[in-house]
Amino acid sequence: MVSEIGFLFLTIVLVISSFSFFQLLISGTNYSTDFFNQIKLSNLIFVLTLFSFICLTYSFAISDFTLNVIASNSNSQLPIIYKLTGVWGNHEGSILLWLLVMTFFGFIFSKNNLASHYFKNDVLKIQNSLCFLITSFIVFTSNPFEKTYPPPVEGGDLNPLLQDPGLVIHPPFLYIGYVGFSIIYSISVAGLSNQKKELFIDVLKPWVFISWIFLTCGIGLGSWWAYYELGWGGFWFWDPVENASLLPWLTASALLHTIVIAAKKKILINWTIILSILTFVLSLLGTFLVRSGVLVSVHAFANDPKRGVYILLLLALISFFGIFKYLKNYDGPTNPKQIHMISREGMISLNNIFMLSLTFTILLGTIYPLFSSVLFNSKISVGAPFFNSILMPVMLPFAVGMIIGPYVKWGKDDLFLIFKRVQTLLILFFFISLLVWYLNYKDPILSIIFIILGSWIIASSLFEIFQFINIKKRIFNIPKKIFAQVLAHMGIGLLIIGATGSTVMKKEKIQFQEIGESIKIKNYDVKFLGIKKVEGPNYLSQMGIFNIKNNNKTVKILKPEKRFYNSGKQVTTEAAIYSTLLGDLYIAIGDVHQNKKQYTTRIWFNPFTIWIWIGVFFLALGGLFSFFNSLARKK
Repeated sequence: MVSEIGFLFLTIVLVISSFSFFQLLISGTNYSTDFFNQIKLSNLIFVLTLFSFICLTYSFAISDFTLNVIASNSNSQLPIIYKLTGVWGNHEGSILLWLLVMTFFGFIFSKNNLASHYFKNDVLKIQNSLCFLITSFIVFTSNPFEKTYPPPVEGGDLNPLLQDPGLVIHPPFLYIGYVGFSIIYSISVAGLSNQKKELFIDVLKPWVFISWIFLTCGIGLGSWWAYYELGWGGFWFWDPVENASLLPWLTASALLHTIVIAAKKKILINWTIILSILTFVLSLLGTFLVRSGVLVSVHAFANDPKRGVYILLLLALISFFGIFKYLKNYDGPTNPKQIHMISREGMISLNNIFMLSLTFTILLGTIYPLFSSVLFNSKISVGAPFFNSILMPVMLPFAVGMIIGPYVKWGKDDLFLIFKRVQTLLILFFFISLLVWYLNYKDPILSIIFIILGSWIIASSLFEIFQFINIKKRIFNIPKKIFAQVLAHMGIGLLIIGATGSTVMKKEKIQFQEIGESIKIKNYDVKFLGIKKVEGPNYLSQMGIFNIKNNNKTVKILKPEKRFYNSGKQVTTEAAIYSTLLGDLYIAIGDVHQNKKQYTTRIWFNPFTIWIWIGVFFLALGGLFSFFNSLARKK
């Protein structure tokens, strides 16, 4: 009965949100009039969607195998935490979560005191219409409350890769980021109708920051999960699903910088709108790539072309509507002021160009295999070497922009004056470069270059704080905007160092290792002590025991596992990791050799990997300071 109530709530959401969609269709015609209060509709849609989601969650908790989605993705042996998070561990439930987050953003925006009642109504009309489109997709192609008869006595199993604490928090963070761009899309498109377009910037700004923060955290959590769960020794694989989340993050990062200029100088308003629309469109495109099954990924859990066609139609409709509204209301540049190249605006604009170039190159590499398969009937794969080769040339000018940008004045500046401001910093760079080279001269030249680059970004950010204190004589009253910028740029520097260490500088050893045998890697001695059989709640584990010594002193006992899941008869590799600030010792265990005395072991040493996650934390913290600063400015 609970599932029937959940579907009833979902059906009512479809009907109520259709009122907004109808209202949007006739807007601008002679029949256009505000029949409905969009604020009340938005609140009602959110409450009903929340109840529907609770019904599905309860059905998972009690293992209601009359529902197809539960019979296929859960079983009675599954720990309760994974029964609950299993709600979004499948296609149908994850799309319902998508809808819940979208309605939640509409609900929160309805409480916004910055927007006028008229503008708020326009925004929610668009947002509720987006909810209608997603609800129709759920009801007609991805119904989580679809019944199976007769119901099985026992269900299938949640993908073992998803039975992990990282998947408890990773998808909600990612979805809040992804779907947060829907309200940004709605605000921007609604803002096109205003004669003074710059008025919507102040309303838009906090939403850009909060969506970017959650997407950053979601991507960071996803790469962390992939690093320790997949047992492949890496944190980023240029998987199509990883690319799908990276693309809107790149355009959102460009939007993040552009909106600062728009708010301060009242320029680039149209560019802000274009980036807002593009970012949400890329979020939808990512959904299409993941949910349609056209691209194979370890992260994807949908393989239904009908759903893919439906999402493609939604993508086309939403893109067309945004472009149509933009062209209809385009009346030339909102501000004819010229942007000088040697200025803060010019540096930000240049970095925007680099980010967008990188975005479309990654997009091309992700979708080109599709076109090759359809048009030329040839199957090709575009992997890490391609993406790494296009990332590296962009990183140098991108990093230089971050280093020099904060020291360039708004409006117009002079190269000689910029040089005078940073001459102390350039001397510092020289000594940093010597130190990095001295400590890493035996490593590949590419790793030395990028570690120097990351170190320069961190040093320039800290120097900016020092310079402010030196000029203003204020230590405890640093403006939030400077603090936010410094934290975010330091995060990028740490990411560059961490990514360089764990890719270019990593050491790997793969071998048949006998019990009692020791393997030397970096400064560690890895001794294989044996195998232990472990029984988990719904799996059997073959656990390896490894004694890790550094300078003949035991520092850690690592226990990588190979798990055999009872229900789905699936096997997963669970890596064991010993992390330090200088690097990670990473061990995965494989199959037993024919002689029964040796096991396949893979041992990596990944330098500086932990700095990736610290870098993500700094990025999110910088975004958080910017978010609170944007709120404080409006009070």
